[in-house]
Amino acid sequence: AALTAERCNGWRCLSYLWLGPHKLMQRGVGAECGIDDEGIDFIASACTLLQDLTVASFHLTDASVDSCVRRLRELRRLRLSGAITDECFQLLRSVAKQPRLESFSLWFSGVTPAALEQARWDMPWTYFDVELE
Repeated sequence: AALTAERCNGWRCLSYLWLGPHKLMQRGVGAECGIDDEGIDFIASACTLLQDLTVASFHLTDASVDSCVRRLRELRRLRLSGAITDECFQLLRSVAKQPRLESFSLWFSGVTPAALEQARWDMPWTYFDVELE
């Protein structure tokens, strides 16, 4: 069944959430979930206690990263896939206090090696696991 706003409404106390198939993170597997930036924005506003969020969807952009780092103040691990670019690192840097983010992972993104290296220098407290093409 499709994930709707009404279904997410009861999730306010979730600490861990994984959306989409695990196999998406492996090359050659095309399955995915259909959640997009609007869905991530809703989850980030409804599930503010999330510590670990994994979303396997090709429909995500930098807007999803923005929603997560600005609203999920307890977030320790964020793993996303989609059309996420170098701008996501600017978003991470611009958030004055995201004290708990320990790990940031991306699959099938448009991040460049130079931006990733700069992010590692700028935010040494965060482990970056980014798949580069």
